[in-house]
Amino acid sequence: MWDGIELWLRKAAGLLLMGVLMTGHAFVRERWWLPWRLVVFLAGIGAVVGCGVETWKLVRSRESAKAALDRLEAAERGEGAAPI
Repeated sequence: MWDGIELWLRKAAGLLLMGVLMTGHAFVRERWWLPWRLVVFLAGIGAVVGCGVETWKLVRSRESAKAALDRLEAAERGEGAAPI
């Protein structure tokens, strides 16, 4: 269970946090030019949707959370397939 939570935190939680902060920032900045506020707001919504997509991929994946976490950690260390 904890492997799944750690995997979600690494892959999707950052998108969720960034999306919430961006949408909140777009609402707070009243002196910004309106099109700029809309761009920031839509980027935040896009990040929240991206979090949902990553969460859906993790939930529907046939790979175990432990195997996916091991693969992610190996990629961070630079192990794995050699570059072309």
